[in-house]
Amino acid sequence: MRLLVTGGSGTLGSYLLPELVKDGHQVTALVHRTPPSQDGIDCIRGDVTLPWFGIESPLPRVDAIIHCAGIVSFRDRPELHQGNVVAVEYATNLSVDLSIPLFHISTAYVCGDYRAEVWGPNDLSRCQNFRNAYEKSKFTAECIIRSKPEVQYTIIRPSILVGDSKVGGIPPLSGLYVAVRACYLGKRWLEHKMGLPPIEPHIRLPGDPEATLNLIPVDIAARQIADLVKANVRGTFYVTNERPPLLKDIAAAVSRAVGARVELVPGLEPNPAERIVLKLMRDIAPYMSGEPSFDNSATWAFTDARCDRLTIEFIDTTMRKFLGGTKDAAAQRP
Repeated sequence: MRLLVTGGSGTLGSYLLPELVKDGHQVTALVHRTPPSQDGIDCIRGDVTLPWFGIESPLPRVDAIIHCAGIVSFRDRPELHQGNVVAVEYATNLSVDLSIPLFHISTAYVCGDYRAEVWGPNDLSRCQNFRNAYEKSKFTAECIIRSKPEVQYTIIRPSILVGDSKVGGIPPLSGLYVAVRACYLGKRWLEHKMGLPPIEPHIRLPGDPEATLNLIPVDIAARQIADLVKANVRGTFYVTNERPPLLKDIAAAVSRAVGARVELVPGLEPNPAERIVLKLMRDIAPYMSGEPSFDNSATWAFTDARCDRLTIEFIDTTMRKFLGGTKDAAAQRP
């Protein structure tokens, strides 16, 4: 197919573009600032926050739009609405005007704070509350797409992206690493405040250690999305981990990476030092209390790119690489 792809320079898009080219598609990337670095890709200037994506030069003939562009920010700010809601309105209109399908990259966490049982492809509104502006913007975008019966849509809901499975966990800058950096900065604050050399503090955080956090390597997510595009299917599909890690295992990996003892405690009333850490990780903290099981069974009909259980070694590596090296190097980081 001839594809118009937005967000090709982003974390997911930069992995998705070469997969699409490998599958034999003719790919045109919409470029606003930074063009993608991959070979075999045409580029066209535009802006997803403008009607018809602000394309002024003649648009090459395309068979489908893959809308991968978006803003990952948990704060309610104008650019979030523009990038995640207005842009989807324009993507939807463009797909209708050209009479071509729209593949929209959403998020598994349109479920908000819903944690009971299974969240399926047909679930969108089940009286959930949204934990941040990002979730709400993605929910609103899906509502826009679904409200227009003339749209030929495929909605794809990835979970939380982590490092590449093939290159030892080199991480994207996603929400998980906010927690890693918050714990590291909290440890450094304690050392500075108390005038101590590097220490191994006990950092308690409110959360459920037996709950899961759905992490998926970015390369696996990109391959699954490419397979859904190749199949040219319609509907809503999850790109998630069938066997997500427990939060207690993630906390243990954070402990080893930052040189602290991180513990999740249900119903915790944090002390002043712990409140400082929570302030640093206020965006990711709501995800430490659990999530539903995401029904990704429909995706397996179209892809062989399964997400194996993430090993402790992989989680350790991706966190340490985010911090710039081993635990010892992280402890010395200015």
